[in-house]
Amino acid sequence: MSNPRITEVVTYADGAESLIVYDQGTTSRALGITDVMLSGRVTKGRGEGQSARRNVFFAPPKQLPTECLSSGIRGNSGQAQLEIQP
Repeated sequence: MSNPRITEVVTYADGAESLIVYDQGTTSRALGITDVMLSGRVTKGRGEGQSARRNVFFAPPKQLPTECLSSGIRGNSGQAQLEIQP
C-alpha cells in the first residue's frame, strides 16, 4: 500500500466531477477490523490541486479466513469516508 496508484472519480449531485489520484496508502488491522487509508490529490475537476484522503474500514469477515483457500470469501461490509481538504 505504500505506492497504490489508485484513481477515483467522484460525481457530485450537480453533475460536477473530481478525479482523485491516490499515491500513498497504509493498512492496519486490529481486533479483526481492517483500516485502509489512502491519500492523494484532486488532479482534475472540482477541487483541483486540493489534497484528498479516503479511509475505509472493513468489518471482521463473517467467514473463516481459511475459506479463501477453498470456496473463496464471498464478501464483506464496512464504511468509507472521503475528505477533500482546502
